[in-house]
Amino acid sequence: MRDAFTMRFQSEVAEFVQAQASAANRSVTNFVETLLLREKRRLEESQRELTVQAAADLLRHERHDLVRDADEGDAEYAARSELFRALLDHARQG
Repeated sequence: MRDAFTMRFQSEVAEFVQAQASAANRSVTNFVETLLLREKRRLEESQRELTVQAAADLLRHERHDLVRDADEGDAEYAARSELFRALLDHARQG
């Protein structure tokens, strides 16, 4: 079942939505619904709980150096290292 309701947009938002829907060969309703469904999935994913499991030996050591990928830039390596440390800290906390 589909529900209907009226939405009011500022003029520049309405023009943007109409232009984007037209460019994608979609109705405004379909375009807006697709955006809302995408945002709904993003929010649901951000609220999922993550379970981290790690070998006990891995958790006993405070310092871990990741092997750097050959094509990995400094920022990518730093972000991956930070994520790895955060995951291990989370696993240590139980």
